[in-house]
Amino acid sequence: MKGRSNLEYRQTRWRLSPTIVVVMTIFIDVTGFGIILPLLPFYAETFQAGSTALGVMIASFSIMQFIFSPILGRISDNIGRKPVLLISITISVASFILFATANSFLLLLISRIIAGMATETAVAQAYIVDITNEKERAKGIGKVGAAHGAGFIIGPVISGFLSVYGFSIPGFAAAALALMNLLFVLFFLPESLDRSQSGGQTAVDSNVGYLRKLARALSTPVTGAVLVIFFIVFLAFSAIPVIVPLLGISFFGFGSVEMSYFFVYIGIIQIASQGFVIGRLVNKFGEEKLMMLGPLLMVIGMFLMPLIPSIVVFLASITMISFGSGIMRTIVPSFISKRGSVNERGGILGVTQSVASIAQIPGPLIGGFIFEAAGLAAPFLLSSALGAFAFGLGCRVFQTCGRIGFKTNT
Repeated sequence: MKGRSNLEYRQTRWRLSPTIVVVMTIFIDVTGFGIILPLLPFYAETFQAGSTALGVMIASFSIMQFIFSPILGRISDNIGRKPVLLISITISVASFILFATANSFLLLLISRIIAGMATETAVAQAYIVDITNEKERAKGIGKVGAAHGAGFIIGPVISGFLSVYGFSIPGFAAAALALMNLLFVLFFLPESLDRSQSGGQTAVDSNVGYLRKLARALSTPVTGAVLVIFFIVFLAFSAIPVIVPLLGISFFGFGSVEMSYFFVYIGIIQIASQGFVIGRLVNKFGEEKLMMLGPLLMVIGMFLMPLIPSIVVFLASITMISFGSGIMRTIVPSFISKRGSVNERGGILGVTQSVASIAQIPGPLIGGFIFEAAGLAAPFLLSSALGAFAFGLGCRVFQTCGRIGFKTNT
């Protein structure tokens, strides 16, 4: 394959493998995001912004990711992965500097809108797809997911240490990390895309037509079903950061310190599942079976957690939920990437990430509202029901793939 041979030639000029560079790029990027995230409620409060304004600010980030993930993914199909990563990281630097210097809620909101435009995940996944064969693809994408988990562990720790000096210092620290990331990619990451296999469309054409790509992907029988599963899983999981802390407070009297341990534990599970376990599971069972296992684990965890006020059940449920979501974060992009042509990988992975982003907008709002209106168990049971529906769709995908002879573990 011409693209692979060119990449292998370029790799000899670098000491670091491209996979390591991409994984480190995502890790540094998410660490910067993790530094900012815990500060948002407190920073907004300094500008007398209420809970509704805070919700708008958090939702704005996901909305921009929904819009820009497929756009940047498709542009990377045309001009290459590395230039788009550099552009995205540069936008991140600007968003962090604006965050650090914001003197009004409006500027703070604009900083989050700009941050949402800088979405590197789809492009990083497309890079991994470029340099791996189908057998190793899920393992490679799993490493990107593990980097996400690690960043969400390290970022809040740095944030807690620096926040005592004010909100500007963590913002500038995140900007410094992003700037370091920019130089890291510029000097150590070779381009992975063979230009002779690029799509040939203009950036304007791809930007205008990405919603049509989403509609086309959803109308494709297997791909559409998998994207619906992905949406449902993220819709159910996005309520977890809201409803699980509320349950922890109600059942066990958890405070802020215990809650931070809870988020760190989720990050550890994500790292373990996506970085070390997924590759082995794919090789043994195949992606179609894991697409049933992921939602099933989430169903069990979400159903049991509010019914039995035991710390053992709580931790076991969190483990199942986190492991199940980690499976889906890895399996779905890998599966989707194998059902499109080479010159559409970035675009379709961007669409996939945009589906996850849009699902994360209503999830926390719905979970919090139902918790308040219907009681502690209600949002968990709703999330469990959504997971059961995703499990049913996963069974149908497994049956369909078996019938048409599409296997992903070979």
